[in-house]
Amino acid sequence: MGIVSIHPASIAFTIANVLILFFILKRFLFAPVDKILQERARRIVENKENAEKAAEEAEELKRKYGEKVAEIEEAEKTRLSEANRKAVEEYDRIINDANKRAEQIIEDAGRKAEMEAAVRDAEQERKIAEIVSAAARKIAAGSNNAETDNSLLEDFLSKAGEEDGN
Repeated sequence: MGIVSIHPASIAFTIANVLILFFILKRFLFAPVDKILQERARRIVENKENAEKAAEEAEELKRKYGEKVAEIEEAEKTRLSEANRKAVEEYDRIINDANKRAEQIIEDAGRKAEMEAAVRDAEQERKIAEIVSAAARKIAAGSNNAETDNSLLEDFLSKAGEEDGN
């Protein structure tokens, strides 16, 4: 036999060693590694499911938030339109009150002016009556000639002019 010889016992012993090594590796190395890999796969699936649930919940919360925002905006629009309507009503009421008050003031001023004009007219009539009365007394007291009448007429007119000039 030469340098390399094949012995059936050594082949059997080598096969037995390989099988024993395979079972030992399978039991102490591959099984724990496989168990760790399965645990990791399970956690990955679980984390993926949790992430999907969280995404669904977030989407639901986002939808609810959008609805709430829309409701709040609608309520705000309603409140603003109501406030604007009330403001317009109040503005109209104030303007109407001011217009009525202005009309009342104008009417009062007109009545006062008419009363003052009537008082002035009555005063003028009284003064004219006094002048006429004085002229009539002078005519009755004095002689009745044309010259005297003319001088009395001029005196009357000058006094009437003075009274109107006041």
